[in-house]
Amino acid sequence: GEGFKIAMGAFDRTRPPVAAGAVGLAQRAMDEAKAYALDRKAFGKPLAQHQAVSFMLADMAIGVETARLMVQRAAWEIDQGRKNTYYASIAKAYAADVANRVAADAVQVFGGAGFNSEYPVEKLMRDAKIFQIYEGTAQIQRVIISREMLSA
Repeated sequence: GEGFKIAMGAFDRTRPPVAAGAVGLAQRAMDEAKAYALDRKAFGKPLAQHQAVSFMLADMAIGVETARLMVQRAAWEIDQGRKNTYYASIAKAYAADVANRVAADAVQVFGGAGFNSEYPVEKLMRDAKIFQIYEGTAQIQRVIISREMLSA
């Protein structure tokens, strides 16, 4: 009679590594966008020197770094021998959302070339979506987070 509870408890340990994968994807998308923005020129200067693009890159960095910290917190809670349901769900939901936003923004930095399969950002954007679906959808993570938050 405890099988479902045990199975659901396993997600506390598997969600942080999934979130780490999302952070890795977001990091790669940001790195690709940064390299392209430094290399590609528009109106006589690199894209990265245009404020709109530099702000997009800054927002990518904010998301990647804060998602990375949430993954570390969720893993640290496990290392401390504590229940990490709350942190694991936050890490998974947030990192998945960041991966999707950063990948989409990377495509935007690339402009029309972002949809071309010659550049990796096209595939990164498609790959990012799965992080909002498996190991519990983004919506389910929010149910878990609110349940944990309100029961404390």
